[in-house]
Amino acid sequence: MGTADSKYIDLAAGLPRVANNEMLYKKLVAKFAASVDINAFDSALAAKDYETAGEVVHAAKGVAGNLSLAAFYDNSVVLMDQLRDGGAPAQENVDLFKSLYDETVFAIEVYLSD
Repeated sequence: MGTADSKYIDLAAGLPRVANNEMLYKKLVAKFAASVDINAFDSALAAKDYETAGEVVHAAKGVAGNLSLAAFYDNSVVLMDQLRDGGAPAQENVDLFKSLYDETVFAIEVYLSD
């Protein structure tokens, strides 16, 4: 079994979701970056279209949750709650969402290179 940075990729939770088939898990996490549309999120926020921003975060949260991408998922939950309330999310959570996305993608790249 490969190793992963547990802050970003919770293998203990993620692998059982795919019957401990690590090849399948790696195939699925490899698609994570393409499944999160950061540009659409940024555009929606710039236009103050919090509904669309919320849809992007909701989709990202679902993918992260299903793959047990822990830190990104946890931040997505907080951000989703703020967007669901209909107002602008806290800038610190927006910044964290984007930085955790980058960090999670990097952690996935490292995991896949094992």
